[in-house]
Amino acid sequence: MGTIPTISTFTAGAILTAAQVNAIKYASDFWALTPRCSVYSSAALSVPTGASTWTVVPFASETFDIVQSGDSPSHDTATNNSRIYVRTSGKYEINGQLQIALNATGYRSVQVRLNAAGSGTGGTQLAVNTVDASSAALVSLPIPTVEYDLTAGDYVEMFVQQNSGGSLNTIVGSGVTFLRVKLTGA
Repeated sequence: MGTIPTISTFTAGAILTAAQVNAIKYASDFWALTPRCSVYSSAALSVPTGASTWTVVPFASETFDIVQSGDSPSHDTATNNSRIYVRTSGKYEINGQLQIALNATGYRSVQVRLNAAGSGTGGTQLAVNTVDASSAALVSLPIPTVEYDLTAGDYVEMFVQQNSGGSLNTIVGSGVTFLRVKLTGA
């Protein structure tokens, strides 16, 4: 698992060693390619109706998945593809959005959970958004941006719920139904 590089402090008049200069370069390279992952839905998901039913959202496609050299990818498009794993412990910014088909009845909800094991009530809820249905447009459910301290091995998942009275499909695409996780600090 990766670690956030640290740079030692220097005293006035000290002569820098090659190791110290290389540590500065390593830190600069690390933050230039900050660990981050953006995934999106490329196949519609049928979301059943029900006020107590949360459906995990699979993500079969990636916009990017950047990790430190030697680390495993944060996302797998086949195995547990609803999950974005953290490979470097630190503070992460999490955001995203889900769009769902037009229907004028009920409400739509989206949530992001930490270490939920595919369960809409498992793990820890990090963010949630609920909106009323609309008869005029598709329903967009932005995920409020949150920052959260995560540990290497943690993962986040997105869940959707709706109560229109019948199943509704999600809308797909990289800027439509997506989840993003980005390291922002120690």
